[in-house]
Amino acid sequence: TKPEKTSGDEKPPVKALGLSELKATIAEVVQTAVKEQVEAAITPLQTQHTDWMNLIKTNSKTAHSETPTHKKGIGAARFVRAFAFGRGDLDRARYFVSKVYSDELGDKVNRALQAGDLTAGGAFIPPEFAAEIIELLTARAVIRAAGARVLPMNSGTLTLRKRTAGSTATYVGEGQNITKTQPAAGQIVLTSKKLAAIVPISNDLLTFDTGGLADEFVRDDLVTEIAVREDQAFIRDNGLQDTPKGLRYWAQSANITSTNGTSSANIESDFKDLIQDLEGNDVRMIRPVWLMAPRSKNHLINLRDATGNLVYPEIRGANPTLYGWPVFYTTNIPTNLGSGSNETEVYLVDMADAIIGQATALELAVDSSASYIDSGSLVSAFSRDETLVRAISRHDFAVRHAESVALKSDVTWGA
Repeated sequence: TKPEKTSGDEKPPVKALGLSELKATIAEVVQTAVKEQVEAAITPLQTQHTDWMNLIKTNSKTAHSETPTHKKGIGAARFVRAFAFGRGDLDRARYFVSKVYSDELGDKVNRALQAGDLTAGGAFIPPEFAAEIIELLTARAVIRAAGARVLPMNSGTLTLRKRTAGSTATYVGEGQNITKTQPAAGQIVLTSKKLAAIVPISNDLLTFDTGGLADEFVRDDLVTEIAVREDQAFIRDNGLQDTPKGLRYWAQSANITSTNGTSSANIESDFKDLIQDLEGNDVRMIRPVWLMAPRSKNHLINLRDATGNLVYPEIRGANPTLYGWPVFYTTNIPTNLGSGSNETEVYLVDMADAIIGQATALELAVDSSASYIDSGSLVSAFSRDETLVRAISRHDFAVRHAESVALKSDVTWGA
């Protein structure tokens, strides 16, 4: 007999699918599988895309962003760039700032443009931006960097007292009268001298640069133009034709002597002479510094004695010294002096007696339609597609005691 099937062994009847239903089921399965494969394939691409977009956004924000303590002079540079882009249209200039700069400094530039201190065809850069350029001069201009004191000269003149002779003390015996003496004093009067510089800058650079390099380029051009001319005046101008009188012409004649020669021993004698010129005149030697042309400094770097040892090893490196005092070198001390056009000068100066009278803050104006003189010819900034920055500083220079400056002339070592 066959065993009887129980209800638990019974299988549910298989539902027969029609052709249309079968096609639909297959299509659904295929669609799901394809979707999963596509998602698996594009997920890395989506991640990469997101990473790239985040990077682009970050770079876009940081390209023109400054930290809260932005670099000095960048505000003035941004103002110039915005004005150049606006071509005299302040609304267009503010649009440039809002699109390119997204930091607090950008907001300050925008507000300055909105204030609109305009000239005919140009605009004045706000004083707070211009003041930063003066601060940068301390590092770029050698006389300022060497420690000359800056005093305000708000009325255009500054009178300083100087001692021309000291008091005299004497020993006296019992019952003798004490002789009354008092120091003799003189005056030095500083009067405002006007330094003006015009810096032409390409509008292509101002408008199309996408990084922060243009900001620094504009700033550095402004500072360099002012620093170079200022150092030329404070070192070697003769005080005529509305120029300051420089160190060369403040020095007393006894402190201007010719070099001893070109040998190592001669050079050492030169330095000893300069030191004696100051110390022998009771100069206080509070901030003594050496000033020379790069040619002179580079000769000393490689100067060796008879045994091959460096004579002045301390002049090597980023902070050169000579006899323990700082060395400053500048091309504003010429190397083409004398009949042979190959002579230069070496200075020793106590900068505690060097005074810069600053009459006004630096004035900066920007204009894209003005003209300027280039190599004796009148040139239109408009025709050259340039923007002009005009800088004006009013100051004067003096040395309280002429004995605080000594120099060697006719120097040819290193030529």
